Amino acid sequence: MTLILAGSIRIAPERLEDLRPHLAAQVDGSRGEPGCLDYALTEDPLDPGLIRVFEHFTDEAALAFHRASPHMAAWRAACAELGVYERRMSSFDVSAYREI
Repeated sequence: MTLILAGSIRIAPERLEDLRPHLAAQVDGSRGEPGCLDYALTEDPLDPGLIRVFEHFTDEAALAFHRASPHMAAWRAACAELGVYERRMSSFDVSAYREI
């Protein structure tokens, strides 16, 4: 069974430029982790300041590794410093999936 985490975060639109290097670093670090199948932090083109989050991990151990990683600590610090708010996330246990 794999895990998908999906949701969103918000930042004041005028702080987006400051957040972008941290978005790239977080995605790059996460995609290189063992057990990370996909990871995306994407700006919503119609809602400035809304960042869509999509994470896909092989299992709970991979997610735990991700949460304990140094780049995750740096991401959390950057989010706090830049005033990221309205974090809304959901976790999905996926027993089967296929490409369509």
